[in-house]
Amino acid sequence: MSTTMVASEVKTVQPVVSSIQDIPLEKIHESKTNPRTQFDQSKLAELAENIRQHGVLQPILVRPLPKGAADTYELVAGARRYRASKLARRESIPATVRELTDAQALELQVIENVQRVDVHPLDEAQGYAALVELQPDTYTVESISSRVGRSPAYVNGRLRLIHLIAEAKQAFYEDKLTVAHAFEIARLQPNDQRRALKECFPQYRNAAAILKDKKAEAATVRELRAWIEREIHLDLTNAPFDPQDETLLPTVGACARCPKRTGSNPLLFPEVRQKSICTDRECYRAKVEALVQIRIKPLEEKGEKPLRVSQAPAWQTNGHAKGVLYEGQYRRAKAKGECPNIKAAVLIDGKGAGSIFYLCQTEKCDVHNRITRYQPTPQEQAQRKKEALAERVEKLSRVRVLEAIRKKLPDVLSRSDLEMVALDYFRRLGHDNHRRLSKLYVWEEKKSKTSWGGETVDYEKMAAAAVQAMNAADVNRFLVVCALASDLYCPGYNPRQSLAKDTNLARTATHYKVDIASASAAVETELSETAKGPHKVDSKGKKRAKPTTQKRKRR
Repeated sequence: MSTTMVASEVKTVQPVVSSIQDIPLEKIHESKTNPRTQFDQSKLAELAENIRQHGVLQPILVRPLPKGAADTYELVAGARRYRASKLARRESIPATVRELTDAQALELQVIENVQRVDVHPLDEAQGYAALVELQPDTYTVESISSRVGRSPAYVNGRLRLIHLIAEAKQAFYEDKLTVAHAFEIARLQPNDQRRALKECFPQYRNAAAILKDKKAEAATVRELRAWIEREIHLDLTNAPFDPQDETLLPTVGACARCPKRTGSNPLLFPEVRQKSICTDRECYRAKVEALVQIRIKPLEEKGEKPLRVSQAPAWQTNGHAKGVLYEGQYRRAKAKGECPNIKAAVLIDGKGAGSIFYLCQTEKCDVHNRITRYQPTPQEQAQRKKEALAERVEKLSRVRVLEAIRKKLPDVLSRSDLEMVALDYFRRLGHDNHRRLSKLYVWEEKKSKTSWGGETVDYEKMAAAAVQAMNAADVNRFLVVCALASDLYCPGYNPRQSLAKDTNLARTATHYKVDIASASAAVETELSETAKGPHKVDSKGKKRAKPTTQKRKRR
């Protein structure tokens, strides 16, 4: 598709098409605006082999190439069939030729890709974004959602994925991040996205190390969301400035209308109950700094230069900012003239940012040397003692409860204890092992809708139901299987790597006299036969007949 697009009124593409033609592959050019960028080479090879045997059963869709030579065409839909036909060394391909505008062709490409099961969410997002960029007045979130048959929250969530930083996009394409991880990260600002990506992989120093390691597994979405709420989100009800003030920072305006405030953008933040959360820390800090400058301006006009003070304790702060004092590095004064060393200061963070007060930095000041640098009020001291006592009581109580339970545990665990141990063990295995065990036990994976429009599988709920239905012997076996699940991982970058002898799976196989070599040979034979005949191998290594369907697959 030509990169220079003519914006014209978009009309619904009519279903009437011309007759099917056999067009030489050399006269067809792939579209530069096809949202799909990821193609599984192994699946393309399978499709090419199928085309060699049966041909292309469903025609591709093309249009006359804009500004191209006569009898040349641009591919609109059917990129996989086109590429597979090239691999199969075919000279032509059946195609339907249709006169389409740029907007109509792009809309068909987006709709065609959305209907695919294996389209990557980022490719889907690129398609939606291209429509919006082409004609923003026509293609809104609501209009796109009605065209593709999705909810506005789903489309808006996909569009947000476009804002992912490059490192996060690559990790998403390489399946190191799920769509849920990507959506949480995409809602953040670029600098915070980098922090969030590292938080997903805390054992790695930087993004390059994450992308290099093929075995890298991310923290859970729940852990990522908790970190974002703790480290990124800021409650505007505690802001030192007025969120309604349009003039504090004129370039961004008031917080009430900001799309990065959760209450202003319910499609982007459907699960956040608090409507006063700011998700842009840099903007928030800029407003705090603007407030500080307004408060110190009268003092500067009088010739005073207030010291900048943070409310954070000096011992608790990593990497002190230059020119900033921290609690513990000064003593507060009650009045301006208490000693000759007193200087004006302004608080630059916290709910009291912008407050003006006076302090003394002199170590041997005759007036303030007996005053501690940390000056909690009597009420604060009493509260601290109360909180410290409550913490000690809670910790010791839990230890006592655990000790009492330990003494009462029977020689043989009860059914409820056994289930509790099994499910707790399962929860600690992580998402990838949950999926492996689900396939091993052939659990029915029921997908449920998430608040942001995606789908998820609750493996913990499935495991709980399965364990409850097991007898005691099966629960014991389930525990052993859980211990061996992580050894099912086989690195894609080195598929010939054999099972190490020191792994739990190999040791257990030896203990129960399971011949690993024989099992490998049997699987290799079955897969070889599958490649020759109309049989497939299921997850347990058994051959099953290839299913026949009334509808033919798209090629």
